[in-house]
Amino acid sequence: MFKIGVVTDEISQNLVEAIEVAKSWGLKHIELHSVWGKNICHVDDATLSQIISIVKKSGMIVTNIDSLTLRCRLDDDEEYAEHIQHLMRSIEIAPLFNSNIVRLFSFWKEENIDDKKWDHVFAKMELPIKIAEREGIILGFENVSSGNIGTSADLVRLFEHFDSPNLKLIWDPGNAYAAGDTDPSPSGYQHVKDHIIHVHVKDVAFINGERVWLPVGAGQIDYEAHLRALQHDNYDGVVALETHFRLPGDNGIKSTKKSYEGLMQILHSIKQN
Repeated sequence: MFKIGVVTDEISQNLVEAIEVAKSWGLKHIELHSVWGKNICHVDDATLSQIISIVKKSGMIVTNIDSLTLRCRLDDDEEYAEHIQHLMRSIEIAPLFNSNIVRLFSFWKEENIDDKKWDHVFAKMELPIKIAEREGIILGFENVSSGNIGTSADLVRLFEHFDSPNLKLIWDPGNAYAAGDTDPSPSGYQHVKDHIIHVHVKDVAFINGERVWLPVGAGQIDYEAHLRALQHDNYDGVVALETHFRLPGDNGIKSTKKSYEGLMQILHSIKQN
C-alpha cells in the first residue's frame, strides 16, 4: 500500500513548523523543495547542515529532492549550464538525506512545438540523463503544464525516446489535467504507470476558462479512481500533497490541511467500499 507524504513548503517555508504540522497529521514522508524561501539546492552549506540536523532529529523520511533542473529556457545555453550545476548540487545533496531521487523538468513551454523542437528538447535532456546514469541517481521527471511535457501523451513520447533505468516519473494527475489531459479519470495514468516512482496530488478546475487550484477532492480530478488504480497496481511508493492551493491570507497550513483532509476522506471512502 502506498504512503502519504507532503512537500514541506506547501505547509510552511519554516522547516521546523512544516515538519511539526506534518507529524501532527500522522505523516512520515516529506520532500524538500523550498526551505526558508530558497530552493533546497540553493541554500548554503551552513543552512544545509542545519536542515540535515532538523530532519534527522525529526525522524522524517525524505523521499526526494525537488530540484528545479531544466526549469529554464530551452535556447539559453548560459542558463542551461547553470542548471547542469544545479543538477550536480541536487545529486550531491540527495544522499545526505538517504534519498536517490532528484527532480527533472522539460524547460519552459515552447509555443507550437514541432518535431524539430521536440528533437531539441530531447537533445538537451540527454546530458542530465547521462549524468544520472553515471552517478547512480534517479531523475524523477515531473509533468507540468508550464513545461513542454505535461500530458500523458507527452510522457509517452518522452519514455519512448529515452530508455534509461535512471529516468522515472513523478506523476501528477492535476498537472496533466491542467496541461490538456481533459479526462479526469486515470486513463492517462494507464499509459505511464510502468514508469512511476512517485506521485503528486493537487486538484484543479477551469472556471471561466481560468485554471484554479483547489483542495484535493474539490476539483475536477477523480482522485478516488486514481488512488484505486494505484492500489490495484500495488503501488507502494509515496503519494505526496503538492497542492498549490491557498486560502486568502493563508501561508499554507490551513490550505494544505484542507487538501489533506480531502485526501483522507477519499481514502476512507475507498476503504469502506
